[in-house]
Amino acid sequence: MAIKASDQITIVDVTDAYSVILTSEAYTFVGGTGGVTSGASCSTQAVAYCGTNQCSKVGVTAASIICPSGISAAVTGSGTNAVTITFTTTATISTACEATIPVTVDGITVNKKFSFAVAKQGSTGNTGATGATGKGIKSTTITYQSGASGTTAPTGTWGSSIPTVSASQYLWTKTVITYTDNTTSTSYAVGMMGATGEKGNTGATGNGVKSTTITYQSGASGTTAPTGTWSSSIPTVSASQYLWTKTVITYTDNTTSTSYAVGMMGATGPKGNPGDAGKDAINVTISPSNGTVFKNSSGSTVLTAHVFKGGVEQSITDAGVCGSLGSIKWYKAGVSTPVATSKTITVEASGVDNVAPYSCNLED
Repeated sequence: MAIKASDQITIVDVTDAYSVILTSEAYTFVGGTGGVTSGASCSTQAVAYCGTNQCSKVGVTAASIICPSGISAAVTGSGTNAVTITFTTTATISTACEATIPVTVDGITVNKKFSFAVAKQGSTGNTGATGATGKGIKSTTITYQSGASGTTAPTGTWGSSIPTVSASQYLWTKTVITYTDNTTSTSYAVGMMGATGEKGNTGATGNGVKSTTITYQSGASGTTAPTGTWSSSIPTVSASQYLWTKTVITYTDNTTSTSYAVGMMGATGPKGNPGDAGKDAINVTISPSNGTVFKNSSGSTVLTAHVFKGGVEQSITDAGVCGSLGSIKWYKAGVSTPVATSKTITVEASGVDNVAPYSCNLED
């Protein structure tokens, strides 16, 4: 089959970066002179963010957690937006150690570390005449707050629930230990929400496409772009004039790139004895219903073919038949056979692997 006219459009899918954090990354067991015995426990929660949005599903399985000898792990809430991991000692622990927690979000697995320390009780000293009364731990309270600084604790209200933390902000954890003599000690832990986080299979965040603008203008030259006003509507183009198409891509860093396509309207052909007129030029253009940029593999757009003969748009049936001119066939880059023969084609974000060029041909 011969191709009478063709146009191409590129669909782009941009993915936000992922960040995975633990609400607490360390815990100190308080034990006797030999360490902490079996039955002691502590917990943390795993949460994830895609860009600045908290992910609704985070996966952790107890079997995948690598625990040190003498400590076991249990998981609740896997598949929700905050998974709780509880560690319990199953034997006497006397030295510092750590566990590895594989956290899965949207098919990406990130290994997080959780550290254990042991505060041993000192040996009982010789009884003195005036030996001082020792003190133990009465209670421990853990609260949370977000803040803009990673070195100065925030001064707002601390809460028992984990707050939403924006990118480049910090999640602060405050632990207050109350002793049996009602004195207290306060310690803080802080973690920053990554602006880009760890990337999945799409690799490090690059300079993505923010928007695409397509405008049209007629001109007398087929090599030099016209200097008049560009319009989003396709103008009527006289014979022997040129239809110029300008595509401006704006990237996420607000830089732009501009490209042009041009086609000439057919002029009257050379006269023979009968004086036959020349053939009108045929152009094909593509218009998207929902733009050409998806985000995070979500959304769809309908690509519609338009055929112009001598500057006049032609009728196309849903099956892609454009009168006697031929049929509309759609091709995806890298595929030699048409993916559809129709006036329109729907492109789902799930079918776009970063970038997917589509071509529309009018074939007889």
